[in-house]
Formats: sequence, structure tokens, C-alpha cells
Amino acid sequence: MPKTETPEAQLGLVAQNVAKYYSGVPALSGVSVQCRPGEIVGLVGHNGAGKSTLLKIFSGAHRHDEGHVYLDGREVHFSSPAEAISNGVATVYQELSLLQNLSVTENTFLGRELRGLTGINKDLMRIRTQELMDKFQIDVDVDRQVGDYPVATRQLMEIAIATTLNTRYLLLDEPTTALEGEQVESLLDYVKQVSAKENLGVVIVNHKLDELYRIADRIVALVDGQVRIDANAKEVPHDAVVEAIAGVETADEVFEGIEIKASKHALTKQKGQTTHVNGEKNQALVVKDLHTPSLNGVNIEIHEGEVLGLYGLVGAGRTEFLRTLLGLDKIKEGSLELFGQPYIPKNPKDAGKRGLVYLTEERKKDGIIPMMNGLSNVSLPVVGRYCKLGWLSRRSMDRESRGILDSLQIRGNIFNDVTSLSGGNQQKVLLARAITQRPRILMLDEPTKGVDIGVKAEIHRLLKTMAHESGLAVLVVSSEDDEIIEVSDRVSVFVSGRTVGESIPVEELNTSRLRQLAWGAEVSVNNSRISDG
Repeated sequence: MPKTETPEAQLGLVAQNVAKYYSGVPALSGVSVQCRPGEIVGLVGHNGAGKSTLLKIFSGAHRHDEGHVYLDGREVHFSSPAEAISNGVATVYQELSLLQNLSVTENTFLGRELRGLTGINKDLMRIRTQELMDKFQIDVDVDRQVGDYPVATRQLMEIAIATTLNTRYLLLDEPTTALEGEQVESLLDYVKQVSAKENLGVVIVNHKLDELYRIADRIVALVDGQVRIDANAKEVPHDAVVEAIAGVETADEVFEGIEIKASKHALTKQKGQTTHVNGEKNQALVVKDLHTPSLNGVNIEIHEGEVLGLYGLVGAGRTEFLRTLLGLDKIKEGSLELFGQPYIPKNPKDAGKRGLVYLTEERKKDGIIPMMNGLSNVSLPVVGRYCKLGWLSRRSMDRESRGILDSLQIRGNIFNDVTSLSGGNQQKVLLARAITQRPRILMLDEPTKGVDIGVKAEIHRLLKTMAHESGLAVLVVSSEDDEIIEVSDRVSVFVSGRTVGESIPVEELNTSRLRQLAWGAEVSVNNSRISDG
């Protein structure tokens, strides 16, 4: 349970009865958590439990609506990350912030360059940077660009640089997600070393329990915006953490769920939707024992006319699987069949010709084209369809694009720059772009990310209609338990780069069962690795 000591009397970064609401919906409800100097607190919880929200409040990115935040006995109200940093609270996010086109030295002193009588003292900055890298045993050339180094090294650099900002408390958000094998081990050892050497309080968010138990002094589990566990890591077993996150009554249930097999019965849809039995549908895609640099044993089967949900924790391999189908990640082992024929992914263009169409998770980064209007964003991939003898029929192209946009009930002016539309309508534009490519397998990565409840419901209806009435095979990646259950016919669960058992009919699932599979299997898989090693 949360500590009850008076925050003013303690050293530490403390949240006391903190609440945060988004559009009236609580993301945190009365959360009390403390991190003391020299202590590592492992923060865990299911998708949407409030972990990132708590970190953003501590870091000054968000303001809490209720409760108090204390820093070494003094109540604080950080208005920005810069203010938090100036007070000794630094954050290293999963998306690294170092500028890849600048040198290690330039990144180390960015915005706080050392100056001498004649201007910026580059030699002194270079010396201080080398001393910092040597101190934390990071083997780099301080004059080389940061982008020359792998993600693991950049992660270590960012943490080291954070300690030069008079940091007393360090917040780490999923620092091992992009790492693997020895890189993970090195980073964990590094964090423990830095915490002890610098008397640094560390809050680390991570869904991999074996990694947290390796370095954490305390484990804090958030469930639906509330603290469910706050205990010494040596006193709380893995099973109890999984049980709390999954919301089940007995830890035994956690591991029973891993062996669930897909039943053979028909998936019957309500409200007039098509009833079908998977065995009578044509196989769209069959993946057997797929291995890539990020995946180590994926088995997937999807039929025409169904929605297959891909569920898992951050870094479980869902996005990497879709990238592999597009030909962006190289296959090491395994086999794929696409509509009954062997399939070796080459590149996204070839995948598109074969009927595979992908909708990215990062709408702003690699989705919309900001300077184009809605119509042009939709038709961009299929411009060649409307060209004859070197002439583009703009009228035909716009007519088809507008028809699809109208069917999706786009709200806003589609003739203006697409950025003038709301986030939900921008997402609909990307869906329209996918539809206009006439896919046979539609792959969507977090398709309702950043949209409101109404648009989310519309997108869910659209996906189920396209599958059940038009015979499309739809793969949906989502971190939201409720969304996966709402939109899917069957669900495949990813854990540590592999799928757990066979896909499961959605009738046999609920939120607790999904969390059992994701968290319970994570513990089981990693415990197996430990015993094998």
C-alpha cells in the first residue's frame, strides 16, 4: 500500500493523492508514490494504467488536477519540463531527444555552452564531455555525430548527459524497448551503477518484470489510475504483480490462460453481420515460426472476412511483425503464404501490388502529407491509375477520393491543407487512402490513436463492415484492451517477439484474460530464459 509518512518531512520525489483528468475522465485517481534519493522504483501497469501520465506530472509536461507533488519536502508545481530540470528532475523518454546531426559534445552542452573570453570554449566542452563519457564507461568519440552510434549507446549517452543537469531524480520511460540481449543487460547495470554512484533517485517504467526485479528496490503497480501495489521488490513475487495488473482473484489463473487454444466453433456476429466459420473461409495469410532481428517465433493465420487483433505490451513485436510483412525488416527464418502462394516480402511497393496495405501508427510523422489537401492525401499512392498518355485526369481522381471521404463522413474542408482537419478526420483521410488502394489485407497500427470516442466507434464499425461484408482480411494492432475486444473476431497475443499459443476467439476473452496472457506469459517466458541460461 502507499506510504503514509508526511511528505514534508522526507527527502524524495513524492506524489500525494494526485489525480489527473482528461475531458472529465480520470487518468489518475488519488495516486501516492515516492522515490527517495539513491532508490530505484519500478513502475508497472497495463496499457492506459496511468504510468506515462504520472511521469509527465513529475516531469512538468502536465499539471495535476488534484493532490500534491513534493520535491525533497517542498511542494512544487512545475509548469514545464525545463522548470523540472532546473529543479533536478530529468526525464529520458523512449523516443530519444539527442540531435543525431550534432556531435556528442554539442549534444552534451546544447543550450548551455561553455564560454571564454573569445566566445564558445569548444576545447573545454570537449574535455568535459570526454570526462563524462569516461566516468560512465561509454566508449565514444566525442567529436562524432550522435547519429553514428546505435540506439543502445545513444540511450546511455542521454542518461549520462541528464546527470550533468544537477539531476537528483531521473525518470526513465521504457528505456529498453528498442534494445535487445546484452544491450538490455548493459543498460540495466548502468542505471543501477548511476543511481548508487550519484545517489540518484530513479523511477523506471517498464513492462518487463524480470528487468525491473533485476534493478528495482521497490515495485509500484498502477491499475486503472490507482496504486494497487507499492512494496519492497524482495517481498512481492512476480505472480502477485501479474495478478494485480490482470485484475484476477488467484495467481493460478494467470498461467492457465497461456494454453488456451482457438475453438472450432463459428464466430457469429450480431445485428445482421455475416456469420462465418473460419474453416470455410479462404486463408489470406499464414505465418509459421517467423524469426527476424526483432521477432523470435510468430505464428499467425488470418482468413478473408475476419478481423484479427494483435495485442501485446510495448515492444512485444506487433509493429515489427507488420513491418516484416511489408518487407521493411529482414526475415531470418520461417515461412509465409499469401493467398495460398509462398510469399517473401521485398518492399512496401511489392507488398502493395500483392494486396497488403498498411496504416501507420505515427499519423503526423509518416502518414499525412501536411501541405496537401485531403483529396490529394487520399489519391497520392494511386495517381498512376488516373494517367492516360501522360495526362492526369484530376476530375476522375478527385471524384473517387471524394466518394470514399464522403462515405467516411469526413467533417471539415477537404480542399484545404489536411492539417486544418481535426486529428480524427486526419485519421479518416489515412483510412480513405488505404481503401483507395483496394487492399486484400488491411494492416492497421493503432488505428484510433488520438481520436475521440465518436470517431473511434465509427472506425470500429467501418473495419468490421469491410471484413464481414466485403471479405477483407483486417489485421489490427492496438494497445487498448477494450478496443481489441470490440473490433476483433480473434486475437493473437504477442510477448517478447513471439505469439503465445494460438489465436483466441473474442468470445472467450475479457480485459482480465488479455492482461493475464500478456503479463503472465511475459513472466513465464523470461523465467524460462533464466532457467535455461
